[in-house]
Amino acid sequence: MVQTAALRLLSPSSQDTKLVRLVAEFSDFLDKLDVQEDSKELQLILQNGQILTGSNTICKYLAKSGSKATDLLGSNPEDEALIAQWLSSRYSLLSPISEEALQKLDVELLTRTFLLGTSLTLADLVLFGVLHPALVSFPSAQLGRHKNIVRWYDYLQHKADAHGIYPKIAFKKPPLNLQPPVVAPPKAKGAEGAGSASKPADAAKQQPGAAAKAASPANGAASSSTGAGSSSAKPSAAPDGASKEAAPAKKSKEVKKEGTESGTAAPAGKDAEARIDQLDIRVGQIVKVDRHPNADSLYVEEIDLGEEQPRQIVSGLVKFVPVEEMQQRKVVVLCNLKPAKMRDVLSSGMVLCASNATHDQVDPIVPPPGAQIGERINFEGFDGQPDAQLNPRKKIFEKLAPDLLTNADGVAVYKSIPFMTSKGPVTASIPNATVK
Repeated sequence: MVQTAALRLLSPSSQDTKLVRLVAEFSDFLDKLDVQEDSKELQLILQNGQILTGSNTICKYLAKSGSKATDLLGSNPEDEALIAQWLSSRYSLLSPISEEALQKLDVELLTRTFLLGTSLTLADLVLFGVLHPALVSFPSAQLGRHKNIVRWYDYLQHKADAHGIYPKIAFKKPPLNLQPPVVAPPKAKGAEGAGSASKPADAAKQQPGAAAKAASPANGAASSSTGAGSSSAKPSAAPDGASKEAAPAKKSKEVKKEGTESGTAAPAGKDAEARIDQLDIRVGQIVKVDRHPNADSLYVEEIDLGEEQPRQIVSGLVKFVPVEEMQQRKVVVLCNLKPAKMRDVLSSGMVLCASNATHDQVDPIVPPPGAQIGERINFEGFDGQPDAQLNPRKKIFEKLAPDLLTNADGVAVYKSIPFMTSKGPVTASIPNATVK
């Protein structure tokens, strides 16, 4: 078959590489491509010399050019718009993966085979790629709570990914039970009343205090929704049995208090020590820049961050950014680092920059046009307040830094979650880079 374009992919393990391959394969377009992996940049080079970059742009082109264009991109303007929305927001889909988000998605898939309409679209392929890393690591108990997601995913991994671009997940499915349900015979008249009259007395003998609870409908409702020993019910004199029942609830309350003052469970492991919302990252504008008096590689900037006075920050950008490009430039600043002297000049923050792997390209990341000076950068799913000042001993930023990157489209992300402002995401001139 004559190859009509050259596809340059990143490493085989890259999520962008896998998604582009999946779309090309499902579109019956992969055989028409000259594919090379481990490229420095994701590119599709067309026969006319035009170069397409970024996974979103390439996926849409492949879907449009393949044999399933109408199905993949939608058959009406409404579906087309929804598919475009899924594609553009895929970096923030279910990020972080939360039980609430999964429950919502599971309900949406209850009566659906595909996300939109009656055929598989690009939206399904995008969500398939987003969910794969999570489903691989989920315990079986969590998968059991999201049966509709599992059904949908299992169907797609056999229909859309026949070549195993994403490693197959072997879901443990419940055995098929073809036996008809056993129907209990109807009770004789009067038997139900006699039986129910004797049960409260028997229950009272077995569990002291049970009769008192059963006498109150309010208590019954509370116990069914909140469990035995609910703090909302405080009888003036409880039997010994009832006080023993209440003890576990008291202990649970104490444990809850120990976790955090707000009453929510304290996060475990790495997240307990470092969360992205602990960082105070804001939009700023350089109002003055000079060369460092004691170091040829450093600038000393005064940056307006919406505070009473501009903040002095030292940056090692002399080798990478000309001084004229630094003047009046909008930047993104980490503001709650402990002030420190750099070659005898105090620096009260850090200008965040994208850097390639060899560190011979470094450039400040860029807030979108219209972003307000002093506006805080947000990360979907992280709503906490930043620390007043990061504790250097806890190395909060150092623990988060490996997950601060730019993706193939040049969007600054934390674990695939975009750096967001009120006017859109923060971007960079260097894709697939580290941010620090």
